[in-house]
Amino acid sequence: MFRLNLKELFKTRKKLTGSYTLKPDEIGLPPDLGKIVEPVGFYFEITKEKGGYRIYMEIEGHVVLECSRCLTLYHKDISRKETIRIEPYPTRDVMYLKPSELDVSFLEDEEAFDLRELVREQIILSIPTKPLCSPECTPTLEEREESKKVTLGDLLKKGNVL
Repeated sequence: MFRLNLKELFKTRKKLTGSYTLKPDEIGLPPDLGKIVEPVGFYFEITKEKGGYRIYMEIEGHVVLECSRCLTLYHKDISRKETIRIEPYPTRDVMYLKPSELDVSFLEDEEAFDLRELVREQIILSIPTKPLCSPECTPTLEEREESKKVTLGDLLKKGNVL
């Protein structure tokens, strides 16, 4: 059900809705980003529009991340609501876009649209690049010692040489 033939589906309808649960191994999150240990639920509405489709998604789930400061594991909520416009790749070599048209994703194949891949992309986009278990998290002992290292510039400033 995750590969959809949008051309065929929207010959007879204007909207498609559904709700599914993905197992952690179906998402295929790269291990360096985190780990999904519980199923992730999602709801979607796909609406046909002029020149493409609008997809409204609600994702609910958690990912286990390692804090970049204290290195402890913690659960981060990846629940989000997102509206995405998708359309086929443009066929013209040169296009002029309005600012409102810049938030578009392109379909590789309108007859084999992979909904699971879109959910996976949204989950990856919700993961921070430098995860912190809390804003008040204290750095590791190594990070504290690195911040105490004295540079040549510091020594010269103390000796009033500069």
